[in-house]
Amino acid sequence: MNQLDNLLTRLLRTEPDRDLTGLEARVWSRIEAMQAGRVTAWLRALPVTATASALALGFATALLSAPQPHAAEDMAVFSTNTPLAPSTLLTRTSR
Repeated sequence: MNQLDNLLTRLLRTEPDRDLTGLEARVWSRIEAMQAGRVTAWLRALPVTATASALALGFATALLSAPQPHAAEDMAVFSTNTPLAPSTLLTRTSR
């Protein structure tokens, strides 16, 4: 016999030091209480998660749908497209 066998044999011969009546029922009630707590915690976190998801989706949509910045061609001197040139502005107002 090894040391573990000796310890188990000694444990078998000794009386329990506490009453084990109803132990299984107490264990299962604690497990059920912990599971109910997890469900409650998930339900409490649901609005925060939904709000954070909506904000992230809104920011992503805003970033992707914003018009791309383009080079400022309004003041190009030698360009064919000169909407702010004095001749173009005077032509529009004189009509």
